[in-house]
Amino acid sequence: MKNDTPKGMTNFDDLSGIDPAVESLLGQVQHRRVEAHLPKNERSRIKKERERAEKRKPNRINLDLPQDLKKRLQLLAKKEGVPVSQLVAFLLYEPVFQLENRTISLWDYKSASGCPKFECNLNLKRRAEEVSRKS
Repeated sequence: MKNDTPKGMTNFDDLSGIDPAVESLLGQVQHRRVEAHLPKNERSRIKKERERAEKRKPNRINLDLPQDLKKRLQLLAKKEGVPVSQLVAFLLYEPVFQLENRTISLWDYKSASGCPKFECNLNLKRRAEEVSRKS
């Protein structure tokens, strides 16, 4: 077996069963090592891309969406030629305003949560069925 690791460098590729946090750090080191061998303009592009992603972090939120809703959003965004995130933000403004002003309520969709972090869960399936019946 040929060893492609440069002299003085440790090969971390064959480690197994390591802690995920350690694995992540090793992955970052690997990426830096690969980037160091890229042409200067490519390194600059990657750096700018990383900086743009860092600036977007305060605006980011991770959501767990039902698969069918996610697919529908992706199709609509593609059809409209806009990013999915902007489509979702556009669609959320009115219901958020309505919830804040108590013109709509979540009460009928709430059920007790078994999770200590949240008091309730929402019945999204029921909401989807009601919305599709109205249309």
